[in-house]
Amino acid sequence: MKEGELGEIFLKHLVIAVTWASIFLIVVFIVAVGIKQQVKEGIQYATMQTIAQSADFAFHPQLVKAVKQNIKEGIEFVGKTARTETKLLLHDPQVKKDLKEIVGSSVRQKQ
Repeated sequence: MKEGELGEIFLKHLVIAVTWASIFLIVVFIVAVGIKQQVKEGIQYATMQTIAQSADFAFHPQLVKAVKQNIKEGIEFVGKTARTETKLLLHDPQVKKDLKEIVGSSVRQKQ
């Protein structure tokens, strides 16, 4: 074989390889764009379904009833605790003395 023939064969196969590589990259790019769109649509669908399911669950009658009951019990507990703490605080002799001083000084300032 002559050197010129070997070089021509090499260039011929190099051109073929570059052509096929270009076609392969174009196909991969098209597939990637298509898959990207499908993934985007899938994420949007999943998000919308999750929101719809959450809204349905949040307004479920049994759940709403339980939440209302917990809120009611929480308010009652806070009220009872505040009443008890206030009574204990008002029966403290030091607090009584301080309150009398505060009320006495405010009455003197108004006169």
